[in-house]
Amino acid sequence: MYTRGQFAVMGNIGRKALRLYHEEGLLVPVFTNKDNGYHYYDEKQLETLEKIKQFRRIGLSLFEIKQILDDKAEETEIIESKISETDQLLKELKEYRSDKEPEQVEVCTGEIDIKPLERCTCIFVNENVERENLGMSVGKLYEKAAHEDLQVAGPHFVMFSDTDDEEKFSMRTYLPVLNYNDAVEIYEEKCVHLHFTGGFSKIRQAHQKIRKYAEETGIRLVERVYEVYNKDMSADVYYAIE
Repeated sequence: MYTRGQFAVMGNIGRKALRLYHEEGLLVPVFTNKDNGYHYYDEKQLETLEKIKQFRRIGLSLFEIKQILDDKAEETEIIESKISETDQLLKELKEYRSDKEPEQVEVCTGEIDIKPLERCTCIFVNENVERENLGMSVGKLYEKAAHEDLQVAGPHFVMFSDTDDEEKFSMRTYLPVLNYNDAVEIYEEKCVHLHFTGGFSKIRQAHQKIRKYAEETGIRLVERVYEVYNKDMSADVYYAIE
């Protein structure tokens, strides 16, 4: 099972959204630890989460989604209703209706290896703890680099830390730069690494593959997780090793 923080990272979603889906009865944790109040999800719920996210992208309300998940309404009936409501949603709805590729299609083609997260000095945004605000944080970093005439030295990336602890979970966005006195140094000597080319929306597959690899090989992960976003739309995922 995964904590809410771990599930948020793997499911490519913010914890606020997970809490909302929990409160609305769309995606309820399978277990709650009575001692510390932590919520836990299992891997099968990633499929439900992807379905919810897809429904949200095409404009369905939480009520409509719950009706579908609870088998109280026909999916096709609600979709057809949305198509008739607005031309703006027409294209996305038709694509969704015709897109019947199985959710479990494996697109993660990279091979896992053990390597360091190379040393870099970075400016960062510490205010962002939700994935939905990542674009805003990245924009602030590039704006700061331009304003202070800093030379960008690599792709921006995100570090998730303490994903196993709901209270301490954090997300920080970094941009590598050169010759800046207030930059912080980032370096991980040893990580489980995967170069992922399946698209950011499916990056959960990289996390699943790494965690499965660590479990099978007995490698202990430290719960410092990095996603490095490359210009070619690929991503490098790193899990620090104890």
